[in-house]
Amino acid sequence: MSKEIQQRAKFDMIRYANCWEDAELLLEALNIGSSTKCISIASAGDNSLSLLVKNPEIVYAVDLSIPQIACAEFKKNAIKFLDYPSFLELLGFKTSSRRPDFYKEIESHLSPESKYYFSQNPQIIENGIINVGKFERYFQIFAKYIMPFVLSKKDLRELFLLKSIEAQRIFYETKMNNWRFKALFKVFFSRAAMGRIGRDKEFFKYVDNQTVSSRIKSRADTALTSIPAWNNPYLNYILLSNFDYVLPHFAREENFNIIKKNIDRLVLKTGTINQAAQETGLKFDAFNLSDIFEYMDPQLFKNISRRLIETANTGARFAYWNMLVDRKISEILPERANCLQDLSQKLYEKDKAFFYKAFFVDEVK
Repeated sequence: MSKEIQQRAKFDMIRYANCWEDAELLLEALNIGSSTKCISIASAGDNSLSLLVKNPEIVYAVDLSIPQIACAEFKKNAIKFLDYPSFLELLGFKTSSRRPDFYKEIESHLSPESKYYFSQNPQIIENGIINVGKFERYFQIFAKYIMPFVLSKKDLRELFLLKSIEAQRIFYETKMNNWRFKALFKVFFSRAAMGRIGRDKEFFKYVDNQTVSSRIKSRADTALTSIPAWNNPYLNYILLSNFDYVLPHFAREENFNIIKKNIDRLVLKTGTINQAAQETGLKFDAFNLSDIFEYMDPQLFKNISRRLIETANTGARFAYWNMLVDRKISEILPERANCLQDLSQKLYEKDKAFFYKAFFVDEVK
């Protein structure tokens, strides 16, 4: 992310308490092995933690936002110092009255900045950190106030119990995708609503004038008729405000144990990813760039891409999403990077975080 967006939008809160990009796509895209050096947009920490499942040499998780780094550090230390059931309770995956007690077990291991942030925001611990981001509150409003006009919670839960795509498609087309859903979706996922209560209006600066809600609705239609709901944590939270049917990748027990073993390979840094990459003095093999290019004008996007390539080994891979703005490194710097088009398309077609318009895997020449 650039200083430009840092100056235009506020970064004094947890915007994302969960990562809203599919971690499983990253793991397939980045070709991580035991000698791989990774650098990753931290966001809420989830996907940077998931990279540890592949046993890389190191993962640097970087973010401009001090609260986002605090969120990632909270999760890192919860994994490191708690057992699995306690971890689930502290983060908010399970109901609990013991979160303050669990927090005390990790508090002394946090940085002074993170400890201060949580001391000023005790509701984060009380409510479970995965529920307190601005984006999560946006989806909580959708689940609580919008979806009851479409389907009962009982019927919505049925969606996650269906175990065939054909049954899911019929459910969506006959029960869910009615005129109320279409009308309410159009309003709730409009540029105005998302900018005000979901993301930040400045995140739409480079979005053209096409209707945002119609684009997202089209992707939702595709996802709900062709991508399994029963193992989709993003859809689970959007519709029900919980992860009752499927946990995010990093929080599944089989992944938790591997991540715990590798947890000290995760290093957190505050700042821009290009500056952080240069400051390490390393050459990286794998880059998780989230959707940071959405917020940059074309020239800044090109400049940042060039700087990142300068910190990359030959054959390094960049993985990143486009949500509403077209950005592709291999198009602006064709002499430096090549798009793995077949792999990009194959992975995009099964992206569980269905609101993105494209996913790209670029390889450094």
